[in-house]
Amino acid sequence: MSRRRLLFVLSVSAVALTPLVGQSQSAPSRATFADTIAPIVYANCVTCHRPGEAAPFSLISYEDVAKRGALIAKVTASRYMPPWHAEPGFGDFVGERRLTDAQVATIDAWVKQGMPRGDDARMPKPPAFPADGWRLGQPDLILEMPIAFDVPASGPDVFRNFVIPTKLAEDKWVRGIEFRPSARKVVHHALFAQVPGGSRANVDGVDGRPGFGGLSAVGFMDRTDPGLGGWAPGAQPAMFTEGIVSRLPKGSDFLLQVHFHPSGKVETEKSLIGIYFAENGGQKDLASVQLPAVFGLGAGIDIPPGEKQFTIKDSFTLPGDAKVYSAFAHAHYLAKQMKAEATLPDGSTRPLIWIRDWDFNWQDGYSYKKPFVLPKGTRIDVTLTYDNSSDNPRNPISPPRRAIFGEQSLDEMGTIGFEVEIVNKAEVDAFHSALASRNKMATDTAGKNGTLGRLLARGLRRNMQQLTIFDRQGNVVTRLGEVGSYSQAAFSPDGSRIVVVKNDPDTDGRDIWAFDIATGKSTAITSDAPPDSAPIWSPDGTQIAYVSDRDRTNSIYRRAANGTGAEELVYTHTSGSQLILTDWSADGRFICFWSGETMFVLPLTGERKPIELGRERGGRISPDNRLVAFNSNQSGAFQVYVKDLTEATRQTGTATAVQSTQVSNGPSVGGIFWRRDGRELLYLSLQGGQGMMAVDVLGDAPFRTGEPKLLFKLPTPVLAPAQLSSVSSADGQRFIFAVNVTPRKPAQ
Repeated sequence: MSRRRLLFVLSVSAVALTPLVGQSQSAPSRATFADTIAPIVYANCVTCHRPGEAAPFSLISYEDVAKRGALIAKVTASRYMPPWHAEPGFGDFVGERRLTDAQVATIDAWVKQGMPRGDDARMPKPPAFPADGWRLGQPDLILEMPIAFDVPASGPDVFRNFVIPTKLAEDKWVRGIEFRPSARKVVHHALFAQVPGGSRANVDGVDGRPGFGGLSAVGFMDRTDPGLGGWAPGAQPAMFTEGIVSRLPKGSDFLLQVHFHPSGKVETEKSLIGIYFAENGGQKDLASVQLPAVFGLGAGIDIPPGEKQFTIKDSFTLPGDAKVYSAFAHAHYLAKQMKAEATLPDGSTRPLIWIRDWDFNWQDGYSYKKPFVLPKGTRIDVTLTYDNSSDNPRNPISPPRRAIFGEQSLDEMGTIGFEVEIVNKAEVDAFHSALASRNKMATDTAGKNGTLGRLLARGLRRNMQQLTIFDRQGNVVTRLGEVGSYSQAAFSPDGSRIVVVKNDPDTDGRDIWAFDIATGKSTAITSDAPPDSAPIWSPDGTQIAYVSDRDRTNSIYRRAANGTGAEELVYTHTSGSQLILTDWSADGRFICFWSGETMFVLPLTGERKPIELGRERGGRISPDNRLVAFNSNQSGAFQVYVKDLTEATRQTGTATAVQSTQVSNGPSVGGIFWRRDGRELLYLSLQGGQGMMAVDVLGDAPFRTGEPKLLFKLPTPVLAPAQLSSVSSADGQRFIFAVNVTPRKPAQ
């Protein structure tokens, strides 16, 4: 069973603080640092505000505090500090970092009185912290990232996974983990897991850097690897709640996932992890209840710009008695309020947690001081509210833009979760069945609205490729560029250049690049934040058209093929579905694309209104502009067909279907291309693996072809072949593909 979220919350929850002083509701007549302020600061501030910790300055000495006295009075009066976002009355939690009204008044009075120092003889000793840095004592096992990772100065957030061998000779049970990042300014949070030894060797270091990218290795998409907890800034290390342990198997690898948030300068991270073992294994039946499920994957998170009260709700009725240990919450920048309460079978209600002012930069776990049992039949209700307006001071985008579900910080997600023990053995199966059903429903919904496909595509782009040109026999002619993540390569009309999508596996960034085949020189055609895709060449080779996803809307742009000058907006696709360019007609009049399962041609003159050609895809226009070749599954499997383009555009919207001629005789996946003289069609086939096929065009009236013949098999499959355009040079003698390569290890 999964323990990830339970252990994450229990491991990052703050330890109980020193008893608070100044419980009376009025400030003393005269406050001094030695008598009244130092005890408050030492009990509540210096765990973070000291050298080597996450806070930006130290608050250990009188001079440290007096220098920022006015600021301290302001942020404590507003309750901005100490950071604690759970509202009073909605749960009684361990390690609550909230000053009393009397303490806040005392700080304010001290500042107004001129911040007197007081008698040094009465000054309390600052809290002592271990010299070696380990707050929980000497760990039983210390792990360190094998190679340091450089975090870029700017750009989107980076999710990076680091594989650290444990070298354990026997199974161990973990009772606590202490995490020590070296570049605290850029480490937003970390999650821990264990995986079988060597199981990530095929992805570790494939791009020449330590680790591998992506959120799904330890995050919300993964539902199998056991979790080991996590860390967030400001959280104090603590052993797991008594009786809660997690297994660390013999020979396993420790998987550390770090969410980096660039700070404005290059930072280097080389984390240390201290692990503390228990003598015996755990016997509790644990479960994590998320509302909405899977961090809101299927909750319909789609927040228009300017919307101040976007709300999602979810409910779950417990299928068995559940002992609740802790609560956690997660969202990104736009979340404002997160609230949960329980309605018991007798109709009474119990408040569970309410975060009135969510802060993406301070994500706590909340362990209840006294775990409690919610009986079978209890309904948990959760409400999450988001503010995507300019009035939200935490909105990172100005002006605001549409936000939908995604792993990047500028996307959104959201959930409130509860870590519970299933009290009765007889109810364990029903409990896990109900939770699995919720996860499946969320995944099914995300599959239907395109969310899941977008997330899975990010994972596929993490493979590494080499741009490779083949001849008609499948021999390698040349290779271009560095090993990287590429897709949708296409020859220029004169065969001298290549255009391709270059992917950044860490950030999901996608830009268009052009390569000169003779020199290998590369040029960035786009270098912007929105993901770009599906590049095609103009018939004279002077321009490149491409699709850009901006504000979650696909639009067609074109730009000079040398990367100079401004881009031009050609067309905006208002249906909301993905748009894929496949061709630019030889006469320059039309661009061909498909969206959903419908193929269109877009006139580049007049109103630029797309003309629907049918439920087809991958369209390629013949050199004489009369015919269009395409993929269709009208026969039950995708095959290559050809039909009259003029007739198709004339009859669009009518009941009469334009007759088409089948070209392929086996499963086809796209990559269709007309030879320059129109006497040969080339396409990719799925028969026995991906292979390049050729078929002679024997006649035009009626259109006739010979038997398809195999030219060569691709050494490795290529991604999204239905999106490929000019995979062949105009003479049909050379072919370009992004071929998967053997992973490379970074230098030790």
